[in-house]
Amino acid sequence: MAKKKSSSKRRSHQRSNGGGGGSVANKNKRDQDDAFLEEAIQLAAAEKKAMDVISHTAIIPILSIEAIILLSNDVLASVSSFLLCKDMFYLSLTCKQMTAAIEAVALQMIGAAKVRYGGGDNTFSALEKMKLLLHSPIEFTDLVGKNLGYLRGDKACVYSYNPNRLHTPDYIQDQTIEVSGWDGWEGTTSTAVCTDHVMTSGRHYVKFTVTSNDSWGEDDFRYFYCRLGIMRPIGVDMRRHSWKSWCCMYDQLIAGLFLEGSFAEHYRTDAWGEGDIHCCLYYDFEGTCEWSNWDSKNEGITTDQRWDGMIGGSLVHDTREYGLLLDLDAGTLSMYKDDKYLGVMMRGLTGEYCWVANILAQAHGRPEQQNVRIERAPVPSED
Repeated sequence: MAKKKSSSKRRSHQRSNGGGGGSVANKNKRDQDDAFLEEAIQLAAAEKKAMDVISHTAIIPILSIEAIILLSNDVLASVSSFLLCKDMFYLSLTCKQMTAAIEAVALQMIGAAKVRYGGGDNTFSALEKMKLLLHSPIEFTDLVGKNLGYLRGDKACVYSYNPNRLHTPDYIQDQTIEVSGWDGWEGTTSTAVCTDHVMTSGRHYVKFTVTSNDSWGEDDFRYFYCRLGIMRPIGVDMRRHSWKSWCCMYDQLIAGLFLEGSFAEHYRTDAWGEGDIHCCLYYDFEGTCEWSNWDSKNEGITTDQRWDGMIGGSLVHDTREYGLLLDLDAGTLSMYKDDKYLGVMMRGLTGEYCWVANILAQAHGRPEQQNVRIERAPVPSED
């Protein structure tokens, strides 16, 4: 009996010890849960604090349409300078007041660009004019002549070359058109026209970049120069019938296509106005102004004249920039070189014109180093 009691006490003690161990384990687990919960609360508080900081520093309060309309045009113009034209258009559709405000800003931005779209019969809004003027690219859409192409597919940049031979400066001096006439000249001449960009009134400015710095040595020279300016728009028939071996826009053949036969009634329109200057070009080698009335009845259809401020070129390899400002309200064509105002090259212009580049290559060169590029640019100061 004594043994039984002793065994019973041991089992009872073991059970009591076992129960005490479970209580300790449960307490430890509760402590761990409390610590985890406290940590989670602290993390949530830290995250909320961070979000509060972000919300106060990075998130801009939303303004009402009424508040935006009360802003001055200068402020709206500054904000709009960060927007695409289509974004400004969408903003103008929000309400009538915003339409008027954005139209005013668009007019202000057009005025700041010093360029205006012309055409008395158009119904474009100021916003649409701005899109046409400041965002649409100018490209040489028509190429006439041989050995003329787009540089790496870029229609804003054309190159021309003579594949026949290399020429030294002495040879060029003796064999240029001016010295030997057409029989002694072995270059190529081609014409690139911005047919899709017809200007009828207002002010229009473009920059031509002429690159001709390709040289293999002191003796070999690639004579490359051009005539840059404006001419009357040409049509599909004219392009199809033009002489493909070479093309100069004031040649008698071209004049005949414009002024004789069935071409006369198609191309001599009232849109030309009363003026007879159908082609006006800056000759970058001599700096003179060449213009024509395309009168095929006269042998000398091209007039080469000097003008105040003219600067001639040279045979030096270089890259030069020419700016042309066509002001059809005043009837003038002004010249800039390297952003410097030279002067008014021609007066008395009326009617519609498009940009044109006549390229003459006396010797062959690589396209990357012998090309002409046209692009929009702000009008430089005349100071």
